[in-house]
Order: sequence, then C-alpha cells, then structure tokens
Amino acid sequence: MSVLNTFGRTSLVLLILLLSRGVLARQTPPDRPNVLWITCEDISPYLGSYGFEQAYTPNLDRLAGRSIQYAHAYANAPVCAVTRATILSGMYASTTGTHQMRTRVQLPEQIPAYPKILREAGYYCTNNSKEDYNSNFINDPELWDESSNQAHYKNRAADQPFFAVFNLTVTHESQLSKERIDHYVENKMIPEKPRIDPANIQLPPYHPDLPEIREDWARFHDLITLMDSQVGELLEELEEAGLAENTIVFFYSDHGGQLSRSKRYIYNVGTQVPMMVQLPEKWKHLSPVPAGEVDESLVSFVDLAPTLLSITGCDIPAIMQGRSFLGQESTESPDFVHFFRDRMAERYDFSRAVTDGKYFYIRNFFPHRPRGRDSRYGYQVQANWRAYEAAYEEGKINAIQSQFYEPKPVVQFFDTDNDPWQVNNLAEQAVLEVRMEKLSRELDRWMVETRDVGLIPEPMFHELTGPGKKYTTLYEFAQSKDYPIRKILKAAKAATAESPENLLLYLEDKNPIIRFWGAYGVFLYPDKSNVMQNSLKAMVREDESSANRIMAAQALGVCGEPEAAFEAIMKEANATDNGYVLLQALNAFQYSYTDDRLKLEDWQHFKEKEFAEGDPGAGLGYPQRIIDDAIALFPKRRKVY
Repeated sequence: MSVLNTFGRTSLVLLILLLSRGVLARQTPPDRPNVLWITCEDISPYLGSYGFEQAYTPNLDRLAGRSIQYAHAYANAPVCAVTRATILSGMYASTTGTHQMRTRVQLPEQIPAYPKILREAGYYCTNNSKEDYNSNFINDPELWDESSNQAHYKNRAADQPFFAVFNLTVTHESQLSKERIDHYVENKMIPEKPRIDPANIQLPPYHPDLPEIREDWARFHDLITLMDSQVGELLEELEEAGLAENTIVFFYSDHGGQLSRSKRYIYNVGTQVPMMVQLPEKWKHLSPVPAGEVDESLVSFVDLAPTLLSITGCDIPAIMQGRSFLGQESTESPDFVHFFRDRMAERYDFSRAVTDGKYFYIRNFFPHRPRGRDSRYGYQVQANWRAYEAAYEEGKINAIQSQFYEPKPVVQFFDTDNDPWQVNNLAEQAVLEVRMEKLSRELDRWMVETRDVGLIPEPMFHELTGPGKKYTTLYEFAQSKDYPIRKILKAAKAATAESPENLLLYLEDKNPIIRFWGAYGVFLYPDKSNVMQNSLKAMVREDESSANRIMAAQALGVCGEPEAAFEAIMKEANATDNGYVLLQALNAFQYSYTDDRLKLEDWQHFKEKEFAEGDPGAGLGYPQRIIDDAIALFPKRRKVY
C-alpha cells in the first residue's frame, strides 16, 4: 500500500470523525439556544420604543434597545384563534381551513405543528397557557411537555434546551370591563385614577370624542403598563436562573386592538403588532440586523414557525408557507403581506387584504355587512363600544366615524404612510389606479396559490367533507381538482361587481360553491324579474346544499318575496342539527328583513335546540349569541345594517 493511499485513508477517517463531531455538536442540547416566547393580547404597537408618546413601557423599551425591533410586523388575521392556528402550523389559516373563529376543523396528519418538531429535536416545550388553535390540535397530548398555568421551563431535565411560551392576558379586551378594572385597582395593579388624564388622550380620527371612549383608552394604557411589568418579571426570572446568555427572547402581541374598530377588523390597527427579538451575544450571528436596530422588512405570523425552526437548527417542513427571517434558513423580505378576515364571532364575513408596507388593499366579499354590527361581545365588556353605537344612532358623529356602522365598499385602498388610521379610502382616485391594480392582482394570485378556502361557505364544510366522504378534511378537498378555485374566485368577484353578469348561469352551475356566489350576487344587487325569482325558488326547493338554499331564500327576501323567504329559512332552521347551518339561517332572517315575522316562541324554540356541548357541529355557542340577544330585545329587533 502506498504512502499516498495510507495518507488518503487516514485523512478520510479523520474527516468523517470531524464531520460526525460537528453534527453531534449541532445536535447537543447545550449548543442549541433556549427560546422564551412572550406574547400579550390585543395591542397594536402602543409602546414607547415604537414612538408612541403616551406609552409607559419601560421594560419593553429596554428590551427593544437590546433587540431587533420589527417596524412592519403583522398578524395575518385580526383575531386570536385564527392567528394561533397560523402560527402553530406555519401555514395560512385560510389554507388549512382554520380561518373561521373557533370552527375547530379536523386537520390531516401532514399539517405540521412546530412544538412537535421541537420536541422531536430534544426541546422541552411548555405553554403557559392559552391554546385556542381552532382545530384538533387543541388538547393534543403530543404538542407540549406541559400546557397549563403552571407550565414552566424550570421543570425540564438538566441541560435540556427549552422552548417556553408565556401568554400574558391582562391586555385582552375582556379586561377593560368595569369589573376587571375595579379588580386591578383594588389589588393595586393599576392606579386608582388613569395614569393619563382621559382629557389628554390622543384619539384616532375614527373614534368620536366621548367620555367613555377617552376613559377606556386611558385604562387600556394602564393595562399595557401592567403587562409591561409582567414582561419585566419574566425577564428578571430568566436572568436570575442564569439562562439569559443562552436564551433568545421573542415578544409580540397576538394581533392588534383592543377598543372598537381594531381587534377583529382587517385594518392596520387590527393586524399590525409590536414584535421584537433579543439574541444574546452567543447567537447574534443568527440575525442579519444588529441588536438595537429597527428591521424594516415585512414580517407576519406565518413566518414565526419557520423562523423558530431555523434558529433552533431544525428542518423546516416544505409544506410551511412562511419564510424564516432569522437563522441559517433566513430569506429576503417578501414584497407583500397577506391578510384574511372571516367569521369573527356570530356574523359571517369574508375579506382579504394585502400590503406592501405602504399601500393597503382590502377586498370585501360581503360588503353588505357593516363592521360595527359584527359582534355584540365588545358591547358587553367595553363602555366605548356602547357609547360609540349610541352616538351613531343619535346622529352625533361625523362621516369618518360613521363608516364603522355602514355597509363596506367592495374595495378599500389606503396609503398608510399618510393615513395610518386608514380612514380615507383612495380606491376611486385614478392617479393610484396602477398601484391599486398591482395589489389587486397580487391578492388574486395569493388566493389561488394558497388555495384559499374562504370562498366556501362554512355550513358547506360539513357537506363536502367528513368521515366516510371522498375527502375527510377541508384541506384535502381544497387541494384537489374538485375545488376549481380560479373559477370560484371569478364568480365571487363577479357577485360583488357593481353590474354583476352571468348570475343566472352561476345559479345553475354544477359546482355548489359557485351557485352560492350566484345567489349572493342576486341578494347584493336585487333582481325582481320573474326569471330570477323562479331560479331562486328552484334553488330553495332543489339545491343539495343547505348553505345555498338559505342564501337563495335570503336573496328572495330582498327581491320581493319575503313570505317565501321566511318560510324557506324557517324550514332550514327547524330541520338542521348543525349549528353552523342554524347560524347562517339566523343571520339570513335578519339580512333578508324577515326577522320581524319571528315570534318570541320561535326564538325560544331555537334556544332549546339540542347540540352536544363543545361539538363543532353546534357552532360552539355562536347561534346562542344571536338568540339570546333577540330574546333580550324582543319585540324590538337588532339592527344589522
């Protein structure tokens, strides 16, 4: 054997050993960072570090000074369960079918969940404590090592890396109720009087100048300061445990908020969030931006799971739709961020949006539904909602403030640099037509590419998919050729066009989803011709989908056939054992102007309908909200327009 061969073999062995040691080193727990993931609820970037002058957030401001702060960070949806579903999977909720609030759909096995991947890589994963993942991932025993209000990284094994979520709830919209504010005052958690004099609050232009609104804004800032102190306690605990030098810290809010016209609404104030990431010295190489600086790139929640996997050295599943903005797998900033808004509570809605960081384009597929008539929950827990609505009813607010209670334009287009509160719709300005068309095309492209299931009415989910059917899950159906999304999107856009065409053809299409949009188009732009009425009546009698029968009846109600509409909707409401069908029927009574025919005993009968507690088929209590509200108001009726 030659010296050269001997040297070559020896070198090869040494190389293999070195490479093996390198791989092992990357997989050894102490050489992976810990991750502390601090989330709060329902706040826009109302922090001192974001330049918000009335903020008092010393702990977060100090954290920002040591972190990368993201100037353009967004929740892809303006409500918690939907955003959590997006974060968990690294996939848009509008792709997986988790886009309707607390719909709890079943997901197929190929949909990833980042905690499972981290656990497989040796991480100790804790969640303290909110789950609310809008799917069968709720209460999944394989998701977390611990998930409770006692879950903590201190319970891990020695030298085991951890990923720990602490979800701070004091800024949630429910905490602004009088009862909760009194609780915080009595326990000396916030001052007896607001830190900011309500008279000095800087109101956004969409809010009328009312005492209740000023008071709620002032108390909201007290809650943000309280949350800031809790962040400080978590950071101090990490430091005292001697773990700060090997722990990457994330902070962000689950979406924007929290007063009226913010949370749940697909504006900047509902979607833009504070976000910062602190990397200790050991891990600073994972960021392309130095600590203490502001990153101007576009970041959204669909990016969080890929980023987390990137910085922890885990493989990113190809099915994930987000991009990593930190670590070895980080990529360039995208040109756009996309948003979705569907049923946020008891009222169906459907909007999509896209931004390039400056311009913000919204397409409202259900323009007949005013934002402010969407959910009664805010009115129950916050005085500002009640005062706002009363002032509108009394005609005491201006045109900008009244927009919240009026039907939406099909298209809204905002220049967020010059109009950060998004109150001046520029959609009709010819000078911006090219920019607007660019974002419109991008939104179409994204909806088609991501197989957006928002085009499917929620009651139809259970008709198209489920045990024993061709497709078990909505995701599988939407990925198939049986979901011709381009054709469906064309029909949905045509239904909302000012001069809708081909509605009769859509009503008779073989695809049930297209028939739905045909019926909706007739409802939105009533056609009282005999031909159209006969087509709607045939749909009510013969369509295989309850969602379509109800929408056709709703259209009849505004096309001169209220009696036929009422009878058809009542038939569906009485016959169904599916809570989402009942929810659509209850909405249809009100939007077809036929709810005045309902007697008190009808509402009481609906209230007594039996659905299994917690069963997704029961609509998870949302029909009950409309029913209870109607009974409380009777014989008056809830205004939905």
